[in-house]
This record gives sequence, C-alpha cells and structure tokens, in this order.
Amino acid sequence: MLQLLHPLPPASRPAPPPRPRTVVDGPYECAADKRPNSRPTPTLLIRTRAQTDWLAAWWLQLQAQQLADELPPVLAAPVLAWLADEGEQEHVRRLLAVHEPYTLTVTGVGAEHRLSVRLWQPRGEVTVEVRR
Repeated sequence: MLQLLHPLPPASRPAPPPRPRTVVDGPYECAADKRPNSRPTPTLLIRTRAQTDWLAAWWLQLQAQQLADELPPVLAAPVLAWLADEGEQEHVRRLLAVHEPYTLTVTGVGAEHRLSVRLWQPRGEVTVEVRR
C-alpha cells in the first residue's frame, strides 16, 4: 500500500516557470578504448561525461594512472612520465579550457590504448532558449 506523507499541492497553485536553458560550454565527453592490433575497430572500455574542463583533466589523469598500473613496466614508463610532467598537465588544462580535444595514445605490444577528452556534441538538433 502506498501512503503519501505530504499532500499533493493544490491544482490552483501555479506551476513554477520553466528554468531557462543555456549552453555555454557544455560537458566534456571522456572515453577510454583499446584497439588490439588484430582488430580494425577499438573496444570502448569506458565513456563518461565531465561537467568542467578541470574534471575532464582530472579524469584523464586518473585513467592514465590506472592504465599505467595495468601495463608492464616498459610500457607504463611513458605514461608515468606524462603524469609527472607538470608542463604537459598544464598544457592539457589549457587546451580543454578553450574546448580543444586531447588524446593520450599508448602503443604497446598487441594493442593501442587511447584516452580522449573532447567537448561533448549532442546528436541531432539542439534547442537553446535564453530569457532576458
């Protein structure tokens, strides 16, 4: 049995006005995939969205660390060097701040791993409503 703890608002009460929707810089799409040398198409490992360029850069660093942990030491060394390079991390943040995509590709024995961040582009038509 379903019991309401609070009464529903009366029908005479006006509905709140719809919130204006604006698209300023949109979320970022973050993806990790793996392409075995024997296959022409990559296998998507994870895809998520980050709301800010800072979160997208942070996601990229976390995924790079996880990838380095899973790779053999010889292949992990360039990824760890990339993580330790503060100049490169600042470069990534600057690119994402101006909506430029960034891809980190690690090619190893048997597969290519790719971590990418780009501005998310919705499929289809987008309606933007701005109220002044």
